[in-house]
Amino acid sequence: MVLADIGYGALWVTLAAALWAAVASVVGVRGRRPELVASARNALLATAVLSTISSVLLLVLLFRHEFVVRYVYEHVSTYLKPEYILAAFWAGQEGSQLLWLWMLALFTGVLVLRRPTWDAHLRPYAMGVLALTQAFFALLLIVLTNPFEVLPLVPVEGVSLNPLLQNFWMVIHPPIIFAAYALWTIPFAYAFAALVTGQLDATWLRGVRRWTLAAWASLGVGILVGAWWAYLELGWGGYWGWDPVENSSLIPWLVATALVHSAIIQERRDMFRAWNVFLAALTFVLTIFATFVTRSGLIQSVHAFAQSPIGYYYLAYMLLILAATVGLMIARREELQGEGQLGDLLSREFVFLLTNLLFLGTAGAVLLGTLWPTFTEAVRGVASSLGPENYNRFMGPLGLLLVLLVGICPLVDWRRIDAEKLLRNLWVQALVAVVTAVLLILLGIRELWAVISFSVTAFVAATIIIQMGVGIRARMRSAGENVLVAAGRAVRNNRRRYGGQLIHFSILLIVAGITGSQAYQAEVQVALAAGESVEVEGYTLTYTDYAYRQVEEAGNKIRNQAVLDVYRGGRKVATVRPERNLHSNVDGAVTEVALRSNLREDLYVVLASLEPDGLAAFQVLVNRMVVWLWIGGVVLIIGTLVAAWPGQTRGRRA
Repeated sequence: MVLADIGYGALWVTLAAALWAAVASVVGVRGRRPELVASARNALLATAVLSTISSVLLLVLLFRHEFVVRYVYEHVSTYLKPEYILAAFWAGQEGSQLLWLWMLALFTGVLVLRRPTWDAHLRPYAMGVLALTQAFFALLLIVLTNPFEVLPLVPVEGVSLNPLLQNFWMVIHPPIIFAAYALWTIPFAYAFAALVTGQLDATWLRGVRRWTLAAWASLGVGILVGAWWAYLELGWGGYWGWDPVENSSLIPWLVATALVHSAIIQERRDMFRAWNVFLAALTFVLTIFATFVTRSGLIQSVHAFAQSPIGYYYLAYMLLILAATVGLMIARREELQGEGQLGDLLSREFVFLLTNLLFLGTAGAVLLGTLWPTFTEAVRGVASSLGPENYNRFMGPLGLLLVLLVGICPLVDWRRIDAEKLLRNLWVQALVAVVTAVLLILLGIRELWAVISFSVTAFVAATIIIQMGVGIRARMRSAGENVLVAAGRAVRNNRRRYGGQLIHFSILLIVAGITGSQAYQAEVQVALAAGESVEVEGYTLTYTDYAYRQVEEAGNKIRNQAVLDVYRGGRKVATVRPERNLHSNVDGAVTEVALRSNLREDLYVVLASLEPDGLAAFQVLVNRMVVWLWIGGVVLIIGTLVAAWPGQTRGRRA
């Protein structure tokens, strides 16, 4: 087929251009031949165009239902909705690999089109790293995961998309995640370039700060969107089950969070040079690991939708990156020694270091839990997985300690501790935490860890509010401005500071949502005939109607639906329609959850079964405060935009 041949051919040319860019950039800078560096730049622009051609052609094939192409046959059908045809692009291994390459090539293209002055010596080596990464993915697509493979015969109909992926949030979740993975290549490329050149001061960190923040925020938002999808689609009443695929995205985010914080120390105190270079490399390696978990099939997951021997190539690439990075770090060990010195045990530098160690330790613990079934199967022949309770046992205390440090760090001085000043700065926050704990107990909340979590959250929130208020109040006094004008100008003049505080506040909202949802879930399982009702936490659900084995989508979907009216305080507040459907392309039933959400709680209804006479079994849950997770995600985006938004130009960045 012509379009498939063109798409596949474009991948070959992409590989050639990426390899040439890698060679030309390094040879050019080493041999002082700027024309070769310029040629490498043009080659990278070419890879952006070529990968776009391949991606657009795959989309055309999907939307035209060209079932002669194996990938199209396996992921779409004539009855699939257009938005889900779009999602089919990245639903399979071949498409997700192409998405990885496409986004990396586009981001690289944006990078090389800009001409900052700060990275003149770093850029050619960074271009080489970016080019080699593109070449790696292009090679995998050509050799192992060709999305343009043609079948010998043309099928009449396609298999269609997995019903679990036929959800709006799965239309946007994978692109956000893969955008984050691709973005992380840029900080790593500059960290590696800094190692090669020996320019290991904070220049490279400042230069890629916005790329780093964008990558970090994209990964965090992608994780939350994935949690929302799991909450809606999997039908078990939760949003996070410590599944390997969930973990694989969380692990690099934790390490990246450590990098975001330690970068501040290097910029201000010239410390943690080696630490930051290693964290940049480790974060990138862990994004490759996340792709490996999702797409290799070597680690079982309810979120993994493909299996392939490609995992061994990922492992080899990860080991190569780590070996090269560690080798260069050893060679540059003298240049990696910064001028800054670690202060007292309660200095701000030490608190940052402790925070970083906790982030890295937490990531390591989650990684060990994720790989534990693989280890046990290799040793004993039987896989032994860790349940959510095992993760919660250590993640709860570690998470709260990290949150507490967020509230303490701004109150601690650089270099040395002033105990009297620290206590003076802490008393308001401590009082807020104590009052919060007392109020919770008076309200009847007895779960100790929930009281502690909410109190810690209140402590840190008080710190953030006080810190923001100090700056705004100072401006009101000095400039005579009202509170709104002073707040706006304070943020505009110090976007990094106030954006960071908004980000920290978003984390508090997420922590509050996690605490509330885990501590106060109510559940009822009940069988009802039409006309019967059930009481759950102040709600009355009346089963009014049903649709049994309704045939849809050209006979490929059988819908089972129940209709329930929801009453609270004698007043009807909603009508919910949970479903349990059968699809021709998957075994077993697929649930469609009915959800009614407000700021206080979610009413979550699952149709467990439906009989021909209308007798239905329901799982009804009331989940407290879940919505605050998603609100926290929105605030996270806002905070990142504020922190990364360009201010008055002081020199162009990458």
